[in-house]
Amino acid sequence: MPIVRPGILAGAALVFLSAMKELPATLLLRPIGFDTLATDIWRLTSVGAYSRAAIPALILIAISAPFVYLLSTRRDPAAGDPG
Repeated sequence: MPIVRPGILAGAALVFLSAMKELPATLLLRPIGFDTLATDIWRLTSVGAYSRAAIPALILIAISAPFVYLLSTRRDPAAGDPG
């Protein structure tokens, strides 16, 4: 399990990030009257209400940023230091 855990966590983070920003699937599969952050951003920017779309966009960035940071700083422990 310790060997598999980093791969499972990285895969889960990638799936989470893809699901957070996926707009076409959200528009097709969401229940009527149910809005997500992506649909709120899309609806507000389509009518030109950029100042009202800023808050949901910042929330989406704040939720996604830790996962992007974890994925970008992931290092291979088997590589070790070359010295």
